Amino acid sequence: MSDIKAIIVDDEQHCIDALQTMLLKKCPGVQVIGAANSVREGRELIDELQPDLVFLDVEMPHQNGFELLRQYEKVTFDVIFTTAYEQYALKAIKFNALDYLLKPFSVKELQDALDKFREKQQNKSKDQSVSPLEVFLQNMKTLQQTHKKIALPTINGLVFMPVQNIVRCESTGNYTKIFFTDKKNLMVSRPLKEFEELLTDVDFFRVHNSHLINLQQMQSYIQGEGGFALMSDGTQVEVSRRRKAEFLKKAMQF
Repeated sequence: MSDIKAIIVDDEQHCIDALQTMLLKKCPGVQVIGAANSVREGRELIDELQPDLVFLDVEMPHQNGFELLRQYEKVTFDVIFTTAYEQYALKAIKFNALDYLLKPFSVKELQDALDKFREKQQNKSKDQSVSPLEVFLQNMKTLQQTHKKIALPTINGLVFMPVQNIVRCESTGNYTKIFFTDKKNLMVSRPLKEFEELLTDVDFFRVHNSHLINLQQMQSYIQGEGGFALMSDGTQVEVSRRRKAEFLKKAMQF
């Protein structure tokens, strides 16, 4: 396999230098073909050098790493995010199975991220209609809009669904079954925990290990040891005893 052509975009030069040293000494098969200290310089380098992989800092002055990616209608490279901040954006990054390195990161963490990148390249389907990175960008955009939507990856591409149309999400192992207000449902290859991380800030609450509900779609609460949430689609969702107090406190706001 040929060397991975990589670019580093980070506003802090010492971070660029440290990452370059780690790649040179501990990560054979990776060639750093350029580095940039800003979104503008990063865009110019990417367009000129066409890298396979970009190590992209999230927080930078003036424009952040996500704003760099939004400039591309179609992203032709992969990204490993680097950041010192555990903020909301990491929820969307994890939801779409993208890699990130939380600064300061170790050589082992860097090597693991590169191993995942190589594995993903080997397993990439030629007929894959949309990449996880493109799904991520869509979710970052739509979850910040007034009429929030979520992009759900399926075998055939993406399903764009208004968040308010989701009644509940149910865990089925490493998959999640999503139930909508029109009585339809969709199975998505993401665990429930990742939906919880992505949707908690938009009025969803995990009432049980297996259930995440949209509080806007809850009609009533049935008293019990843990009780049940009666949803707009007629289903009764069990509330676990240990989550009951927090759930009732949150539900009282609606």
